[in-house]
Amino acid sequence: MKNKLLILIALAALMTACGTTKKATTLPTQPGTPSGQTTQPTVDVNPIDAVITTLGGWQTMQTGGNIKLSAGSSFSSAIQVRMVRDQAIYISLRPMLGIEVGKLIITADSLYAIDKVHKRYIAEKVSILTSGIPVTVSDVQDIFLGRPCIIGKGTLSQANKSEMTYSTEPNSMMLTPSAKYMGYVYSFIFDKSNRITSLDIAPEGSSTAAYKVKYSDVKATKAGNIAHSINANATIEKKKLTFSLTYKDIDWNGDIKIDRSLPKGYTRMSARDLFSMFAN
Repeated sequence: MKNKLLILIALAALMTACGTTKKATTLPTQPGTPSGQTTQPTVDVNPIDAVITTLGGWQTMQTGGNIKLSAGSSFSSAIQVRMVRDQAIYISLRPMLGIEVGKLIITADSLYAIDKVHKRYIAEKVSILTSGIPVTVSDVQDIFLGRPCIIGKGTLSQANKSEMTYSTEPNSMMLTPSAKYMGYVYSFIFDKSNRITSLDIAPEGSSTAAYKVKYSDVKATKAGNIAHSINANATIEKKKLTFSLTYKDIDWNGDIKIDRSLPKGYTRMSARDLFSMFAN
């Protein structure tokens, strides 16, 4: 497992954030109205507007945390996470004494996975994992942080809310982009306090999610409501991966550095090498 951990992080993280975005269709239910309304004169609040009020702005973030992966065997490690909004995501793997043994960097069009232990790296276009889907860095960041978004069009906002539909239950609400794509629907589920609980992906017309990203430990921060715990499952090359990510306190809008330089003297691995490792 140890000689695969950088590849697993790259794939599991991207499958969580990007692989789920193969889809976008209309909800099988019709838009509803907020539950708990009375007959007394009140000002109705659209549920989509209510969620938008929980989403703050940000430019940079950095935090520590922990990642756990399972693909037949299990591995866990302390990590450092840094993001520059709409530009880059950096995950540093530090399993012992804070020493970096590898890192994953996602930019607008590139994926870099650097394994310092075995002196090798991957440098590929993100499209090798997204199958040409118009996923942006912003989309990946939103899914890593538990923020609803419209794939290719950014975080849910007043500017794009007309492209989102909703349905409500007594204790939950579902937001779904109305655009169709490849016969799948992706929906963001919230509790009655407008805290995200999951991202569900299902074939159109099905009531059962084919993929699910679960969110918990949602906290109010300077950047709005942010999930500090993420759990997901994915399948790559017939290998089932389970993935969990937890954040500690997040520092927002500080000066951060993301080193995008590639190491000298390392062996470059191809995309074919990346996928073939799961057949071993």
